[in-house]
Amino acid sequence: MLQSAGSAAICAGTVAGSEKSSPDEVARLKRLSELAIVSTGPDPVLDALVDAACLAAGTPIGLITLLDGERQWFKSKRGIGGEGSSRADAFCDYTIRSSKLFVVPDALRDVRFVDNPFVIGSDRIRFYAGVPLEIEPGLRLGSLCVLDRAPRRLGAEVRGLLDRLARCAVERLLQSEDRYLLSRIDSGRLDRANADKAALALAEEALANDLFVLHYQPKIALDTGRRIGFEALLRLQKADGSAIGPAAFSAAFDQPILSRRIGSHVLRCAVAQAKAWEEAGVDFGHIAINVSSAEFIELPGHPCLVDEVLDAARSAGLSPRRIQIEVTEGVMLTERGGDIGRQLEALRAAGFIVAFDDFGTGFASLVHLKEFAYDQIKIDASFVRAMIGSSADHAIVKAIIDMAKALGKQVVAEGVETVGELRALQELGCPYGQGFLFGRPASVSDLQFFPG
Repeated sequence: MLQSAGSAAICAGTVAGSEKSSPDEVARLKRLSELAIVSTGPDPVLDALVDAACLAAGTPIGLITLLDGERQWFKSKRGIGGEGSSRADAFCDYTIRSSKLFVVPDALRDVRFVDNPFVIGSDRIRFYAGVPLEIEPGLRLGSLCVLDRAPRRLGAEVRGLLDRLARCAVERLLQSEDRYLLSRIDSGRLDRANADKAALALAEEALANDLFVLHYQPKIALDTGRRIGFEALLRLQKADGSAIGPAAFSAAFDQPILSRRIGSHVLRCAVAQAKAWEEAGVDFGHIAINVSSAEFIELPGHPCLVDEVLDAARSAGLSPRRIQIEVTEGVMLTERGGDIGRQLEALRAAGFIVAFDDFGTGFASLVHLKEFAYDQIKIDASFVRAMIGSSADHAIVKAIIDMAKALGKQVVAEGVETVGELRALQELGCPYGQGFLFGRPASVSDLQFFPG
């Protein structure tokens, strides 16, 4: 529907007005035609984002719209009828002219909209706020918007939430398959796209059928060999009883809503296991869980990560020391770094230990070590494996250990697989380790430390 309309407008040159016939508009319509988004039908994820936007703003009406040369199409909607409107009547036509939020506090007091059919007609729209859906720099295909039948204003917090929800909508739209576009790219990229689609379907199936399970790998005090805790590692249980690791469904962690659902599942399972061990009198120390960047996004109607972790621990009657939070430096260095830092500090203030995972593999610097809230550094396994045969890697491991001690942080070496690596770490004064030498990740029933 939209694809044919947009293509016709481009080919026939029927887009009215100098602004709408500009090179940028031609490029925008071409991209919209290539994606063929509207033709894919309803999308429950976009519907959920519209619901979240309405909840955040407290409005009865919400939309995700896409604009072709002549019309505005409702890709997702709440509280309003119809499938779209003339583009000339669309508030969103103003929204896509800028990369910023567009707000109309009272349409009856705005000369641009006082005679608009949405305002004087049966919809009686008085308030509008829309965030452009910028699919590429300068190419804005439509908007995520909220509307009301009474004039109003938006606070800064709600504006920020709408902006984040719009970014989620863009990510979802980019996942839409378009055969025309895919036919023009290399076969390797097509294979990756198909693999990602299969991975998302696999993760959805695992959540629906409770196939995600946790395996536990021990963490050891290197001076005494005493077990101090476990890291919970996500696995997908297959029908034959075997389990596969996250590499098979890694694309799911790039999808914010799906990643958050998986994270909530991991938290619930880890807390339940910690409670079960505690009630059984098992001295397990703690369980550490990995947290993705999507779990730090605050969505209306959903608790933020801090509240979710606190509620889970309190409901189970667990001490915060029983659950640790592990975050990779890649998560810390996202554009939401400031929000993440504040949430991590709140978790630490509540008594939870925060670990800086896979340290040394990304782009973290000494400045970031000072900026972020954490208690523990986990040395990436690649350095541990290489330190025996490489003086450079040995020096890096030593520097990390010495630096952590100077900063008053704990250190855990990951990937310890040989006695030689263990002895080298002991000589450097590394207090804790984790790796196959001490135990592979295993289900609760397979752990030798506890009865099945």
